[in-house]
Amino acid sequence: MKSGNGRREKAVKKRKKRSISFATIAEMLFSLVLIPVGLLATGILENAITMEQLALLMMGAIVLLSLTTFLRGKARRYRNQISRRRIVDFIFSAVSLACAAAVYIRPTLPVMSVAGAVFMVSLIPSRVLSILRSRKWYNILMNAAFILLILLSLWEVWSGGIAQLEFVVVVMLLLALSGLLRIISVTFARLRLDLMKDIVRKTYAAEIIFGMVLLIVSFSFVLLYTDWESFHGEYGNALWYCFAVVTTIGFGDMTAVSTIGRILSVILGIYGIVVVALITSIIVNFYGEMKKAPPEEEAPAPEEDREQEFDNLEHSLDRGRDSQ
Repeated sequence: MKSGNGRREKAVKKRKKRSISFATIAEMLFSLVLIPVGLLATGILENAITMEQLALLMMGAIVLLSLTTFLRGKARRYRNQISRRRIVDFIFSAVSLACAAAVYIRPTLPVMSVAGAVFMVSLIPSRVLSILRSRKWYNILMNAAFILLILLSLWEVWSGGIAQLEFVVVVMLLLALSGLLRIISVTFARLRLDLMKDIVRKTYAAEIIFGMVLLIVSFSFVLLYTDWESFHGEYGNALWYCFAVVTTIGFGDMTAVSTIGRILSVILGIYGIVVVALITSIIVNFYGEMKKAPPEEEAPAPEEDREQEFDNLEHSLDRGRDSQ
């Protein structure tokens, strides 16, 4: 039976910051390359690239994704996860490499379509396991939408709703999306989202951000009619201008020229400097302090209390017998 100090030391050890591993760095690098490779494939629809170049891009993207999946299974942060997920990742890597080899051997549109279909089907088991591991509503919704997108794409190409070339482009875009999601998941893997939720609740950051959004939306309507020509009569341009002013980015592509528009721009600029900087500093400081705070000692369960009392009583009896 572990004492309270032992539990506290164990909790602190779990929360100890780990250095990033080589596998994680390589995984992020491969995922980053996936995004432009997937987007470049859309050039085939505008005759910007040839069929051979499309096959090369598809083969490279599938190889990169298989490597990132393999590295994820070998990464330190996934070693404690259930073995089924790691086995699925390794099988997916092998299937992806087989698809890439088929495209390399015969870089034709039918082969690329079949390889893309096999690749998309191999994505489904990992999404199902992700739903089973985390049954939170947003995880179920995201993975279910991902699976539905795969099934709809396969049905469209099977029924002739989209051409094989368009289906290959969809596969490449899905590869780019997978790379983006991998980077986001690795980036936020070390963040304590539970702490962020507490910080937003305690600092009223959600109310402040909501008020800022309302201010941007309302000022955009006013600026649209006071500077109609500057924003070409489109509300989206006015909204874009207000966002650039509040966040102090200032792209300079559009500007307000009327007196009312300039006054509103000054108000938005001052509001953005104060509120955005204030929220950022508060969240960063709170996050650092709460992350450094020692974990609260959990009260032992009643069963643990009884077992501890029994051990203490038995130990006392043993000492009494020894003294006799």
